[in-house]
Amino acid sequence: MFRISQMPRFILEALNRQTLAAIDLGSNALRASIALKSPRGIRIIKNLRVPLRLGEDVFSSGKISDEKMELTENAFIQLFHIFMEYNVSEVRAQATSAMRDARNGLDLIKRIEKQTGIHIETISGIEEAKMIFSAVQGQLNLKNKRALLMDIGGGSTELIAVHDEKIMGVHSFNIGTVRLLHYKSQEELELRIRLQIQKMMRFIEKNLGKKKLDIFVGTGGNLRRIGKIRKKILGKTSSNEAFYREIAHMEETIFSMSYVDRIRSLELDQNRADVILPAIMITKILMEELKQSKIELPSVGLKEGILLSMLGEKPEEFILKD
Repeated sequence: MFRISQMPRFILEALNRQTLAAIDLGSNALRASIALKSPRGIRIIKNLRVPLRLGEDVFSSGKISDEKMELTENAFIQLFHIFMEYNVSEVRAQATSAMRDARNGLDLIKRIEKQTGIHIETISGIEEAKMIFSAVQGQLNLKNKRALLMDIGGGSTELIAVHDEKIMGVHSFNIGTVRLLHYKSQEELELRIRLQIQKMMRFIEKNLGKKKLDIFVGTGGNLRRIGKIRKKILGKTSSNEAFYREIAHMEETIFSMSYVDRIRSLELDQNRADVILPAIMITKILMEELKQSKIELPSVGLKEGILLSMLGEKPEEFILKD
């Protein structure tokens, strides 16, 4: 009979596995990942997304409507049942821009905790950015590089200035795809974006100087979708990068398409078809100002950063789900 110390490594790892879940309650959607934890690290086995669009109410009225309250509560109840199926033993849930702005956000947090036992922590834009940085650091080599990380959400855009794997500055800008939905023309939308880009450029120059970046990185659902559109429209094999000329072409193509055509031709869901244009325009204009020809698009964001924060130390391996 084997003693524990004599068991093969793969059996020891199986015995020591634990199932974790991370939830990102954003302004546009709720995203969750379920992952298996072992002594070597974590492997994501399921990703979930529910298009709640909390920011739609919050950014116009300052409150979450009763309808959105009920939708969100029901989404968490469904998540709870899925977590039970996967034997999840630890959950960490964090909320971002819309919940930061909502006057009745605490009421929603209490309702969800009462129904499911899941506590939601509303984090600052700075905390959000630092978690995103930890997720990117596990996917890209930032050693000896001047890097800018950008995460475009529904309610805010986080910028992280990095030099040689160290954070030089973090800022959360009050511009997001849901906030930018109500525009009369492309010109008006572009003007609103450029006003924020000017502030972003001052932040970048303060923390990284005027020298050209070594690497520009985009994270989150909107930028992941840009990578997928690159494959769809341009027939490219990779969705983990995009070039300025490609993003400019996407902007022109998508602006000329109707909402229905975006859903049909680009295989976008209804919750993404309208917000994708502001995301593309923010990316294109910032790349233009930075004179950056390429953006890296690793398949990570806040929920992956939340998972890493649950480990306490950098894992030997972190396997994403395709």
